[in-house]
Amino acid sequence: MGETARFGVSMDRELVDLLDRLAEGGGYANRSEALRSLVRHELIRVGAEEADREVAGVITLIYRYGSRLASAPLDDFPSVHVAANLQLHLDREICMKLLVVQGSCGEVSEWAKRLTAQRGVVGRLTISATDQIMRELEQ
Repeated sequence: MGETARFGVSMDRELVDLLDRLAEGGGYANRSEALRSLVRHELIRVGAEEADREVAGVITLIYRYGSRLASAPLDDFPSVHVAANLQLHLDREICMKLLVVQGSCGEVSEWAKRLTAQRGVVGRLTISATDQIMRELEQ
């Protein structure tokens, strides 16, 4: 990323203790690594909020076996591409579907809403960094 800059941060002792627990529980070597990771995640989240920003993500859907998921055609979302589609059975009655998607953040988010808003479906979209966001973080 470049040259390391050192700076001081003031926090309530309780917040520092929580940061230390986060660093330890998350497998980070120290507070600095934990803070770097938190900043990167926030930069990805904020950068991915731009509707026309190209993103990649995973849509997770959990539903009962035998449920018929409503159709959510991609025709209305020309930038969205499904790169992978995995379905597995968590047990006899519960299924999980993972959709790896790419496209503009606005279209990916809207398509994911259509999928996750279905009755009987618990779902979530997780946006990950694309090469553009990663290049910005490396500068």
